[in-house]
Amino acid sequence: MSPNNFTPSARTRVDRNNTALAFALVLAISTGCGQAPVERTTTPTIAADSASTPAVKEGPQVLHMKDGGRLEGDMRAGQRVGPWASFFPDGSIRSKSTYVDGVEEGTTEVYHQTGKPYYTGSYLHGVPFAEWIFFDATGKELKRVRYDSTGVVMR
Repeated sequence: MSPNNFTPSARTRVDRNNTALAFALVLAISTGCGQAPVERTTTPTIAADSASTPAVKEGPQVLHMKDGGRLEGDMRAGQRVGPWASFFPDGSIRSKSTYVDGVEEGTTEVYHQTGKPYYTGSYLHGVPFAEWIFFDATGKELKRVRYDSTGVVMR
């Protein structure tokens, strides 16, 4: 059935579904590699520029970010897989993470633009797990946070 044959209410549902799908895709791309768990709230999210981001495709990806940086990794079946890295506009490393079937898994490292670690931690099936260590821009340790296997902060 062509879109022109839809009733007005069916067309509205299709339009809403397409809008929701587009929003979900932009959100997935804009989340970037290596975002910290909920505990971190001081650094803004660096979003990919959706105007210049190509449609999701298979194989190697280079996504350009609004701040001039970039995000690199592989896509399979529309999901991130393997190592992904993001870079500051000057080319220095911003973050390193690994994905399994579109979900962060294992160690993640995020850096200040100075090259010093910002935080390090691990993901288990896409949720923060075990000990995360946060640092200031000079490399001084600020705090340690432990997460249980469901991503909840352990007190």
